[in-house]
Amino acid sequence: MTRTTNLHDENLKARLERLMGGGREVDDIAKLYFGKRSASYGRASFRELADFAAHPDLRNRGPVTDRIRDMRTTFKPLLDRAMNDTAVNLTDVIARAESNFRMATDEQVARVSGGRKRREAHVILTRALEKMRDPTAPSLTIDEKRIAIGFGDRLIWNPALLGQQIFDDFKFVMVKNGLLKAAEAHRLDPVRSLVILHAISVMHGVAFDLGDGIKGELQAGFDNQQGCLEVTASLSLAGYPKAVTMKVGLLWTDLQGRDYVSVDLVDHRGPWEFAIEVKSGLFAPIGPIVPKVSRDDGTAVINIGGDVNARSF
Repeated sequence: MTRTTNLHDENLKARLERLMGGGREVDDIAKLYFGKRSASYGRASFRELADFAAHPDLRNRGPVTDRIRDMRTTFKPLLDRAMNDTAVNLTDVIARAESNFRMATDEQVARVSGGRKRREAHVILTRALEKMRDPTAPSLTIDEKRIAIGFGDRLIWNPALLGQQIFDDFKFVMVKNGLLKAAEAHRLDPVRSLVILHAISVMHGVAFDLGDGIKGELQAGFDNQQGCLEVTASLSLAGYPKAVTMKVGLLWTDLQGRDYVSVDLVDHRGPWEFAIEVKSGLFAPIGPIVPKVSRDDGTAVINIGGDVNARSF
């Protein structure tokens, strides 16, 4: 019998078939990410999660760290003005407008730009920012001014990754690589939660360093208004009258935390400062559980979450 694919793909197909047949081994999902890490067909979440698994010690590139950079660009000048009473800096406003536009959803773009589509709003914003950089340029039109202010004088935040996006990209990559027929993609639906749990597990505990004083660690948990599983980064910002800590949501899911954790973790909402693993479709601790320490030292704690109720806009 002549195979139409190589042995590597046959191995991946067998793992995919096992998942669709009722298997719940998270290692099968991990092997599928590794196996097609270089064939993700532009689906950023697939490549990002494969890279997280391949480089768990330190991350300094990719959509997640790019989103943290956007946070710094968008939020820090606003915090400087609020806490240090600093003057508005035109360079900061321009950078924040560009960052906000990158992060905004199509719906948010339409809301800020008076109902315009992303492409049209981007053309107007680009033209406005070019004029703002050039002191000899003509004055901004009414539309240019409205859109430049709309994106330049606010905080727009969206997580780098969403649970549904992760699952959709996973299915897409499986189909594009010929491991699954498009007409049978629905057979993966029962393992949606497992794919998302795998994503959380490979991000949890990974350190990041942007090389400009912003560094930290990603932590999973479900300590948010809706009790949904998420991955956040804890950042400490220096240079203010008092200590400032930020909890930034980077991966948001619609999975209710209490439904996807072992009994040991039901009362530990996180962010978890200990090792975890996925066992039988649930998060379970590896080793001792480190209790969350409550802060009462005057530190200002700012939450920029992934859930829609926590996002500033």
